[in-house]
Amino acid sequence: MDAPRSVGSAASSGASGRRPGPDRGPGRTGPREGVYRIRNEGSGLVLQLEGASRVRVGPDGPPAPEAARRWRLAPTHSGAGVFHVVSEDNGRRLDVANASTDSGARVQVWRANAFGAQEWVVEEHLEAPGVVSLVACVSGLLLEADGEGRARQAEDSDSPSQWWRLEPA
Repeated sequence: MDAPRSVGSAASSGASGRRPGPDRGPGRTGPREGVYRIRNEGSGLVLQLEGASRVRVGPDGPPAPEAARRWRLAPTHSGAGVFHVVSEDNGRRLDVANASTDSGARVQVWRANAFGAQEWVVEEHLEAPGVVSLVACVSGLLLEADGEGRARQAEDSDSPSQWWRLEPA
């Protein structure tokens, strides 16, 4: 599966192999507002809340409670293709810690605020239906599951650790 190497104007135009969702007119097939399990394509593990604010990937089952493995996609503005990713467990938003623009910065959940660190572009992979990348608006970096199960943002590495499936929950 070939994902594009850059996120930016080419991605917005669809020339990159990904396209932002969801507003593409009547035949749109992209992500929609709803509740999902967010499964990492590389590891098969799901994005989950651990404690009050820590976000990791882990198995789809105990010890994490059901709500800790469920995420609501809520559009920031109708038709914008930008979402808040909200934990069904505690109502907090997926957030780049300290609004960092650094590759490797931790991703957590935090109470709602007015920063772009809680806004995510959901880009479909045109060559792999059902696979998306989650791009942090604050940095342009992708959500990644690292080898130790942590959620962080990172430069686009064309890696399955940065590819996700949104499974209706």
